[in-house]
Amino acid sequence: MSNKSLTRKQLYDLVWSKPVTHIAKEYGFSDNGIRKICKKYNIPLPKNGYWSKIKFNKKVTKTKLPKQDDNPQITLEKSISVVSGGNHINSQMALRKKELKEIEDLTFTVPDRISKPHKYVTATKEYHKQLKIIRKRGGWSSDVDSSDALNINVSESLVPRALRIFDTLLKVFDKRGYKISSNKKTEVTINGQSYSIRITEKSKRVKREDNRSWDSYVFVPTGRLCLKIDDYSPIKEWADSKTKQLEERVLDILSWLEIRAKKDEEQAIQSALWRKKFEEEREREKQLQALKDNELNRFQQLFDTASRWHKSQYLRNYINEFEKYALDSKTLDSDKQEWVKWAKEKADWYDPFIEKEVDLLKDIDRDTLKPKKRNYW
Repeated sequence: MSNKSLTRKQLYDLVWSKPVTHIAKEYGFSDNGIRKICKKYNIPLPKNGYWSKIKFNKKVTKTKLPKQDDNPQITLEKSISVVSGGNHINSQMALRKKELKEIEDLTFTVPDRISKPHKYVTATKEYHKQLKIIRKRGGWSSDVDSSDALNINVSESLVPRALRIFDTLLKVFDKRGYKISSNKKTEVTINGQSYSIRITEKSKRVKREDNRSWDSYVFVPTGRLCLKIDDYSPIKEWADSKTKQLEERVLDILSWLEIRAKKDEEQAIQSALWRKKFEEEREREKQLQALKDNELNRFQQLFDTASRWHKSQYLRNYINEFEKYALDSKTLDSDKQEWVKWAKEKADWYDPFIEKEVDLLKDIDRDTLKPKKRNYW
């Protein structure tokens, strides 16, 4: 069914003529999408059990269409969900495929023979040629330079098919301006997002027919080609089926990649913005913590200095009392006078306002009264 424009009354008659699930299938909507559009335009829907009652010829009540001044035209488009904003992947795929088909110089048909092969196809042919020679000599695949060879892992008879599919796909990538690389793995970069592409052959597990006491299995190639996007989880793949070969999926592959790249690009931008915001917040917290630490250090220095001053005054009071007592008791001899002089010097050394230099205490920290830490480098 093509695009169809309905009035409120026509859509009302439609949803009361058949179940919403049936209408949804006809127009490429989800049934929830139909319900949303009816809610938007104030169109009542049959209640649960309505169609069951109709089936068994039971009496039902039909809700009247509420009146409203405007009479909007409601457009329904198959495969593009107007209700949900066209965000469903199938809707996006249909739209993107339609847009790509309208580009004149894009060819999605895989030819029976390759004309002017892509450079990576040429490199892959040479790689497989050298691989045959090496294997005949009993060598290993690692003995052959695989630079620029496409990521293909199929039976020898399927290599030409895989190359024709890859050649068509690579040429489409080139025309779309996408970067392609092939060094151990084949990658295409779209909107800054890179995806690994490989063509493999489907295999099936077959039980061995032998006399062992336990079951063992081998994987047997099926001849069915499969293209995989390894960077997507779960792995995205297109394969030969009973009704469609991989050669017919080039447009599907390109459409999916472009849609996925756009989504991944948007997510990458959002992630970058989040990381930037996170780093800025972390830097602010770091700077704030540095200010707090500095403030605490300054206070600790203030407290330590005040404590030293208080202790230096305590020392001076003691020294003065000692000297006064010795004078009063007439016991202030030369030894005590020397001690008083020494003690006052130490009080001046300890006092944060004076900090008199004393040669024997140069290596002593005044705050801790312990040797200063030395740097040996």
